[in-house]
Formats: sequence, C-alpha cells, structure tokens
Amino acid sequence: MAGNVEQIKEVLTIEEVVGQYVELKAAGSNLKGKCPFHAEKTPSFIVSPMRDTYHCFGCGVGGDIFTFIQEIEGLDFRGSLKMLADKAGVELTFEQGVQKDDKDTLFSILESVTNYYVSNLKENKKALEYLKERGLTKETIESFRIGFAPDGWNGALDHLKTAGFSEKLIDEAGLIKKGDKGFYDRFRSRIMFPITDSVGRVVAFSGRIFDKEGDPSTTSSQARTATGQATQAKYINSPETTLYHKSKILYGYDRARQAIRKTNFAVLVEGQMDLIATHQAKYTNTVALSGTALTPEHITLLGRMSNNLCLALDADEAGIASAGKSARAALRAGFDVKIAALPDGDDPADMIARGELDNWKKVIKDSKHVVDFLLDHYRNKAKDDRAFKLTVQKEVLPYLHDIASEIDKSHFIQRVAAQLSVKEEAVRQELSKIKAIPINEGIPAKPVEQKVEEQKIRSAENEVMLMYLWQKSLDTPFVDIVGLKKQIEAVLTPIGFTANEERLAGNTQAAFTFELLYKTEDETKGAINELLERLIHSGVRKELEIATAELRKVESEGDAKKIEAIEKKCQELHIKLANL
Repeated sequence: MAGNVEQIKEVLTIEEVVGQYVELKAAGSNLKGKCPFHAEKTPSFIVSPMRDTYHCFGCGVGGDIFTFIQEIEGLDFRGSLKMLADKAGVELTFEQGVQKDDKDTLFSILESVTNYYVSNLKENKKALEYLKERGLTKETIESFRIGFAPDGWNGALDHLKTAGFSEKLIDEAGLIKKGDKGFYDRFRSRIMFPITDSVGRVVAFSGRIFDKEGDPSTTSSQARTATGQATQAKYINSPETTLYHKSKILYGYDRARQAIRKTNFAVLVEGQMDLIATHQAKYTNTVALSGTALTPEHITLLGRMSNNLCLALDADEAGIASAGKSARAALRAGFDVKIAALPDGDDPADMIARGELDNWKKVIKDSKHVVDFLLDHYRNKAKDDRAFKLTVQKEVLPYLHDIASEIDKSHFIQRVAAQLSVKEEAVRQELSKIKAIPINEGIPAKPVEQKVEEQKIRSAENEVMLMYLWQKSLDTPFVDIVGLKKQIEAVLTPIGFTANEERLAGNTQAAFTFELLYKTEDETKGAINELLERLIHSGVRKELEIATAELRKVESEGDAKKIEAIEKKCQELHIKLANL
C-alpha cells in the first residue's frame, strides 16, 4: 500500500490534482484559489508544491492529494487510491497478508454478484433481445455490465455463499432479505443495472422487472391492480447500505465527470435506460437520478465539474412537477438551469432507439432557461391574459426568486415584467413576499454533518485569532491591530476573544506559516476578511435557526402578532444571509 502511494506521488503533483477542481494562481512560492469545500469571496485556499499539501485558512481543511480526492469526491482512502492510480497510470499492488475490512469485503461481494448477473444475462436470450430492441448494442450492454437476476429465491445468495461470503455481509450489501424461512434474494427476474461510485466500484443495483408479474412474497414497493392483486414495482433499487447512499450518488457520474468538465454542462435524465442510451449516442456528459430528487450532495458533485445543468424531461405537467424541485435546488446553488423539452410521451432512450438522434440533439440544442421555458409553457396553456399572469405569479416567480445571481435575477425580472406587461417594481414586490428556502430544504442536518460544520467554524475562529497574534507580534503589522481586535470580538464576544487569545498565545508555528503564505498587506487583509465573513455568516445562520425554531413554537400557540414579528425577523435574516 505504501509503495502504491509513493509511486502515485512521484507521477502526480498536488497542483496538478487540485488544479482540475480549483482555479489556482501564483502567490509567491505557493498557489492560491477559492476553496472548493466552502463558499468564499476572497481566496484563502493555499496549495504548497514544496510540501505537496493544501490548506484552507477559511474552513481549516488540509492534507495531500489523497485526502483532497477523498473530500471532494466523497470517497474512502481505497477509492481515492484507485482514482489517482488510474490517472497516474500506476498498477495497484497490495501486500500479502493485509487484512481486509468489512468495506473491502462488501465491495468484493458486489463485484462477485455483478459478474454473476452478467453471466446470467448472456444465457437469457429473451432479456438480451429486449435490451437490443431498446436500442442498446452488445458493446454498450457489456460496458455498463448490465445483468440479469434469475427467477429464483436463492440464486445470488447461493452463488455468494459458495464464494465464501457470510450471510451477514451479503445482507449488509443489500442483496438479500429475511423471510419466515430465512434469507432470500432481493432481486429476482429483473434486468440488473449496477450503480457505481465516483471511481466505478459497484455499490448498489437498480433492477427492472422482466417477464414476471405478481409476487405475493414481496410487500415493499408493491402496487395493486384494480382487482386487488399485488404486482411488483417496475424498478426497485438497493436499500441504503454502508457503501450506498442514494442522496450522494448519481448514476453514470463516474463515466460522465470528465465530459461534464470538458463541455462545461451536465444533462440530467430520469433513469438508467435513458442514461445508457445517451452515453451510447456519445452524449457522455449525462447523469441520471436513481429513485430520488436532486439532493444538495448531487448538486455539490455536479458543481465541481460545471454550474450549467440541463434537465431533459417530459414536457407535460407531471414532467415539469418532477423536475421542479431539482431545478429550484440547483438555482439556489448558483447553477444556470435549462430545460430540454422532450416530445409528449417520449424519453431519451425511446428517441435514440428509433434512430432519432438528430431530434435528440435538437432537443438539447433548443433547451431554454427554466424561467423562459415556464413562461412559454404557461403562455401556451393560458385561457386568457389574466389567467396567464396569475399562473406566472404562482408557478414561475418561485423559480425566479431562487436564482442566486442578482444580475441574472434582474435580467429575468425584466423578462417576466415584459411578458406580463407590468412594471418591474410590481414583480419585485411579489418576489419580496416569497419566503427564502434553504438549499437543503427538507433534508435535516445529520449529527455528523453538524459536527463537521462546528469543527470548520472552530477552525476559522482559531485561524483568525492566530492571524491576529501574528500581526500583533510584528514591529510593523499589515493591519490595524486595535481595529482587528474589535472585529474579532464582534464575532467571538470579548470573553471568547480573551479565552482564545490565552489558549493560542504560544503557537509559533502558525506565525512561521503565515509569513510564508502572506507576503503583502492585500494578501493578509484578504485572508482575515474571508475568515471574518465566514464567522459572521455562521452567526447569522445560527440566529436564523433559532428564529425558525421560535417561529414553529409560536405557530403552534396561534399568537398572530408574535408570528408576524418572527416571520419578519426570519425574512430579514434570510436577506442578510443572501447579501453576505
């Protein structure tokens, strides 16, 4: 393992790896850029080629090329090792006798069962014929490792047990379920699509039912016919496991990431068949959802490659509704979101299967910004001018409100005002009535995520105090020491300032590091201002969380005056947060 690491580091430099994700500029003997792990206006992310390390003075993250890839791609160490080895052209070798952990075994189980499913598909002429009728070539089927789970209770289970894997870990991999008579296969009589992580390791499956109707043994994901007979869902996905978190994985992302970066935009489609068909048609910048709406984690993944997103969806009400949350979440994250309207009843896979590749290309080429798309859509549907205006107020303005860029928002305010034949001020007034929605609306913060955020804030507090102590120790400081002290006290409180000053007073290494990093007054002030802005942002966000919790309480009590007052406070804090 150690040999692999050194081999990779001999080939890949820290600036080469980080530079694929962050625009870096020279800063003395180092490189500087905006941190990819938190939003910042002034660059405080430093890359040191001499030390082969990076460090952010805004949020405190740091490490080498392996920790960088782990953080930015959401991988474990083995995953980062594989990704960097592939990039460096290094063949991985592992020492004999190294003990595998459960994660390694889970990956081995999923790799083994993938081969089992692939082997079964080769023997199932009917399933192969179906895939070919859907327009997939033999090469595509093999490339995406599409397989088949046979119609039996224990096929995959018996295969894996014979290979030496325990029922406990097979269950943890999400491949079996427990019934009255013991474990049985979760996937039966289904065409199997492996779901992979950022480096192509199988972590889960999506199974499409094939040549089988009712299955009384299955109670999850069931639908019922008009006569009450149970029928299986068309698609079922693996459950959440140690390796698979559907909120963090986009189907096809490992194949699409480089193409997204190269073309500077991503296409989002509904499911596996659409993704595979578009990749076969050389639209390799396409990713797909797997049974979930677009999440903040998905948006973060895509944002590392490009902030331009095109949603390919059915141009009917159901299609628009299904894409609505995804579009709004992406807009709030600063994405430019377009809609590629498919013909009624069509999906990308169907169009490509019929040989209508030119039509598919035209759909993508003619895609419109989501606000323009919705304006055209509701204009065509409206019975009269008043109905159109009311529909735009209800259905379109929320999207306009979510646009992160104030310049872009102003552009679309003008567009909407022109379409409605009203003054821009009227549109702005209606927008002001819409409550701001956090990017992660509906997704409660997990304790681990909260802890990580708290650690980042603590790191920022430490950094700004260390910067203060460094400047205070200089005969000719770059900044006004008294003024800086007041600024820090404003975010830490005087008591917090004193306690941190006493705790960090003996740290001489920080001063040495800062002297290497910050050669000029502008660089120093920029780094300090970024840290202060981050702490102010954190304070306002905390204040908003408290106010929101208070609002829920008074709403339950029904006190109209208190509700109005706290709603006003929340709105003011949202505006303040947006302007920081």
